[in-house]
Amino acid sequence: MTTALDGRTILFVHPSDELYGADRCLLAIVRGLPPSTRAIVALPRDIEYAGELSQALMAAGAEVRRVDFAVLRRAGLEAGNWPKLVWRLTAGTLRIARLARETGATIVHTNTLAVVVGPVAALLARRAHVWHVHEVIADERWAIRLVYRLLALLPGRVIANSQATARSLAGPVGSVRRRTSVVYPGLLERQEREPASERDERRGVLRIAFVGRLTPRKGIAELLDAIALVRKRGVNVELRVFGSAPAGQGWREERYRQQASALGLEAVVYFEGFVADVQRQLEYVDVVVVPSQRPESFGLVVLEGMAAGCAVIACRNGGGSDEILEHGVTGLYCGRSASSIAAVLVRMASEPGLRARLGERARESVWGTYGVERYREGVLAVYFDLVSSRPR
Repeated sequence: MTTALDGRTILFVHPSDELYGADRCLLAIVRGLPPSTRAIVALPRDIEYAGELSQALMAAGAEVRRVDFAVLRRAGLEAGNWPKLVWRLTAGTLRIARLARETGATIVHTNTLAVVVGPVAALLARRAHVWHVHEVIADERWAIRLVYRLLALLPGRVIANSQATARSLAGPVGSVRRRTSVVYPGLLERQEREPASERDERRGVLRIAFVGRLTPRKGIAELLDAIALVRKRGVNVELRVFGSAPAGQGWREERYRQQASALGLEAVVYFEGFVADVQRQLEYVDVVVVPSQRPESFGLVVLEGMAAGCAVIACRNGGGSDEILEHGVTGLYCGRSASSIAAVLVRMASEPGLRARLGERARESVWGTYGVERYREGVLAVYFDLVSSRPR
């Protein structure tokens, strides 16, 4: 499989320079490419970025290019921004097509549906194309619906990160499903962790973690309400929030801090900001809660909690995160309301043996299905299918 990629160039087009789910998936792919394969990653210039992804990519041997191209971000989809958006989409598409030709790229790999310039640029440059989808589309606005049409009209392969994502693509445009491969993301490296029973004896506090962007769809507000309910039940808890608001939306974090203060949670809720090494932080956590209020395309945080040996609680939301846990064996599912989340947390506090069993079984099971090597093999198989019939 790797022989077909020897000496080839893959151009990745990606919307951000952070290290959240889709960013880490891209990094895992780049790190797993054959040594003779050249990886070039085009990142946009439209907003300020922290730069964690680009640093990790360069350390992995990839070339990072800053290119002025438009990304479908919510703030830019307002009606008054359409003329500027159309212009930037057109100009950005031409820039990516030129980059593909100049670098001799064999494959253009577009990462997320928000980057619509990638597939059109690949068509203009006559390059093979892979559209890697990390989003479940349900009731999004018209601009995202337009992406469905691009998926149907433009040639190339589609990689979906879960069955839920694949189903959402097949909904309005059934022909896309025949070109879609489901490749579950994988964890980068195995982490060791002390037995949960030993940790529980040291402190009488249920230590809870939330990992993710601070946005309404991730359910941080519902989790804060749940923590307040749990404390009213007399349970001693701590919540550590690992993540930040999207760039330019720092007011969201301040709003959640104000909510915690209004609920009297200042002493037990810690906003830690973004952390690159999530699993290391989870060594000191008993329970990971994934309270997403909208369908998650996958839910890499669920895997990270399982790999760390934590008991994982996830809200059923109709997305890919519903596919990961075996309820009652490797974790627990609950409803999306604060009361439902609180009920499961109270149970976790009162049954330390259960949360220890869930954590141990989760850690044992996660690597067989969600190891990074299996993930890379799935992506490379799609590349191989594309390039095996194409001349160099």
